[in-house]
Amino acid sequence: MKKSTILIAFLGLSFFSCEKQHVEEPVAEQVENQATMEEPTEIVNGVIRQSMIEWTGYKTNEKIGVSGKFDVVQVKNVQEGNTPEQVLEGAEIYAMINTLNSDNQARDQKLKDILFGTMRQTGQVKGVLKFRDNKTFLTLTMNKESKEYEVKSTFEKNIFTIEADVDLLDFNANTAVEALNAACLELHKGADGVSKTWSEVHIKGQIEFSEMFGK
Repeated sequence: MKKSTILIAFLGLSFFSCEKQHVEEPVAEQVENQATMEEPTEIVNGVIRQSMIEWTGYKTNEKIGVSGKFDVVQVKNVQEGNTPEQVLEGAEIYAMINTLNSDNQARDQKLKDILFGTMRQTGQVKGVLKFRDNKTFLTLTMNKESKEYEVKSTFEKNIFTIEADVDLLDFNANTAVEALNAACLELHKGADGVSKTWSEVHIKGQIEFSEMFGK
């Protein structure tokens, strides 16, 4: 198996319910972020079948969850191997911001323009997988800041799964979270009348390997 670029749906970060007015995205940013399902990519033949990501962000003091995904994520520098750890060791994961999808176009546009648009390097979020001492680690980079997380991982029925809780404040994104909460002030009010946008997000990614993988 050669090193390949795999198209998977794998990372999602801090998404909240916000459905007010549409904000036009600058033309330059649209060009920077452009990525589509038609973008050239290679699947690792006989190894990876499909992959996905789910994310849940939170609003209000009651911590109401709002979920979604990224439609396009590129994974590069995949290795040869007979285990998920061998294949994914050092893999670089690029989640394309403009493919953020919560099944609500108005909400998605605000997340792109206000949350990620307030950050630096708004085109993508980068992750790198590492394995050591029988543990799984994910180093995320966004807003030109990096943070390594130890993540829960399992491999059952040919599906490799990771789960983690990520905090945007680890990436110096206070201003971005505050800007989103200000834009969604009324929508993020709970029963107590207080508006809150949580900086935490839960992520769950799954990669389904071929039935013949490792055999």
